[in-house]
Amino acid sequence: RIALPGSAMDAAPLFGGGGGAAPASSDVGPAAALVLASTFELVAAASLSSTAGIAAGAVSAALSGLLLALTLAVKLPTPLPATFAPNATRFLLAWWSLACLGLTFTGPFTTLGNGHLSTWGALFASVAAALPYSGHLARAVDRFVRLAKGDFGLLLLLCIGSAVVALQAFCSYVHSRSGVDAWALAVGLVSAAGCGGLLSQPGLAAQQARIVSLATAGWWTQGLVITFLPHDFTRTVNGFLAVWTCILLSLVLLNSTAGGA
Repeated sequence: RIALPGSAMDAAPLFGGGGGAAPASSDVGPAAALVLASTFELVAAASLSSTAGIAAGAVSAALSGLLLALTLAVKLPTPLPATFAPNATRFLLAWWSLACLGLTFTGPFTTLGNGHLSTWGALFASVAAALPYSGHLARAVDRFVRLAKGDFGLLLLLCIGSAVVALQAFCSYVHSRSGVDAWALAVGLVSAAGCGGLLSQPGLAAQQARIVSLATAGWWTQGLVITFLPHDFTRTVNGFLAVWTCILLSLVLLNSTAGGA
């Protein structure tokens, strides 16, 4: 059966973070990763003459460089204020969230390469860098991790994957006006809406677990067909991987309810 969120949600947090200044040594890894990812993204953007990509990498490289210097206790000509690290990490998280949406869903980093990988790497590094300074973010990540366990988590991940499919399909459709991209958009939207509805009614999802798993597995057979059609959507990393993720999640969900009624 599809598990429901229970008392485990109230257990001790998996992640720290209370909005205050964290020990400098705990931030070296994320700050260094941000510097590296920003540099890779900047070089990749420059090679494609992408103004937006260059701006994203340059701003991040500068801020994450200062953040790394702060965590390593490097003496700077002008001391940084105590609020620099919390504010900088929150800004970089928002910065890379927008950059990922723009650069990997619309371009120029829609295909596999250093630009695509470094952009997503910078986003994950910015999350790690912001965790020690943001209690809200730490609690949100903690809640997500706890919900992502069990079959209820499969529905949550399937909902997210479906939303990614829909978003990438929409971006591709705007560019190509292709019927295949429109089909992928419809598949993603219907799946995201259905999973979202079930997540809002966990009791119904648990009672009808077998029907839900059969429906999702059947629905995502369309995704398998779409992956064989060469169009803008299937040429993107986000779209192709998101479709296959949804297919696999639907099969895992089906297998998890195989012994049910």
